[in-house]
Amino acid sequence: MAVVLAFTCTVLRFDAAVFAAAMLASKIGCITRPTVTTFFATVTSSAVVAMVIDAYYWQQKWMWAELNVFVFNVVQGRSSEWGVSPPRFYFTHFIPRLLLGAFPFACIGMLVDSRSARLSMACFAAVGVFSANAHKEWRFILPAVPIFNMYAGIGVSKLYQVARFRQLVALAATMAAALSLVITATMTLISSYNYPGGHALALLHAIEPSSNVSVHIDTFSAMTGVCRFGQLRADWVYDKSEGLDLDQFGNFTHLLTSDPKPHSKRGFEIIGTQHGYSGIRLDFKQLLAGQLPISVRQKPLVWVMHRVHHGGSKTGSACFACDLPV
Repeated sequence: MAVVLAFTCTVLRFDAAVFAAAMLASKIGCITRPTVTTFFATVTSSAVVAMVIDAYYWQQKWMWAELNVFVFNVVQGRSSEWGVSPPRFYFTHFIPRLLLGAFPFACIGMLVDSRSARLSMACFAAVGVFSANAHKEWRFILPAVPIFNMYAGIGVSKLYQVARFRQLVALAATMAAALSLVITATMTLISSYNYPGGHALALLHAIEPSSNVSVHIDTFSAMTGVCRFGQLRADWVYDKSEGLDLDQFGNFTHLLTSDPKPHSKRGFEIIGTQHGYSGIRLDFKQLLAGQLPISVRQKPLVWVMHRVHHGGSKTGSACFACDLPV
């Protein structure tokens, strides 16, 4: 277990160290010297492997990606640049949404089962540490979900042992599981509309045949689906530089931008528009037509722009608008 925790924290997810530290602290009396030696030996060897691999792929010496992420987000405190939430947000928003129907049973399980109090306290301590950081994302507390689900199972089991509640508990647990499945499927579908940047890049690949292309990808596009897996053309230049002056965008042939207005005045024209998620529409009259009463609203979020005068083929004679299928 020490080896797995050390490797995971060092190579895969540095923030997992918070949960690892909380779990180890809850079992401090069981930790032996060989365990500590193995843990730090694994951390050291994993760090060396990570730096060799990261340095190769990032083309930088002494590159340790997970450590850089930790320094940026925690030491420098710059994670707040990506949004902030109140300290209670994990407990009042993310945990109930992650657990869905299991949430009330998990609460009951933690109340009635004192044998695993150390585990629950370690879990809450880890979530509390993340709550101190202004920037919050549900993925940071994913290691807590299996623990809470375990408590949900304990809660169902304890309630089911009460004879007069047995049928009611069985029905409630079944309905909670079914409702959670429906909500999960619905949210998965809705989340697929949150990547207009990636779809905009795919649209640019489809409408631009030229090899003489340098495309600038703005921050919003990069955060909504543009990644290296989508950069299909080896003969193109993909640039994600931030803080550029408007005049510097003239060095690019194409833009993926969430704000086309300033570029329209500087020699760029829109050749494609990518829509994305903007909310939910409820219309129960659709039930009369045999359709689902819920649909996804979309609005333009990313624009594909082309510099009117540049070397190479001149596209942009046609404009493409792309909606994701509802």
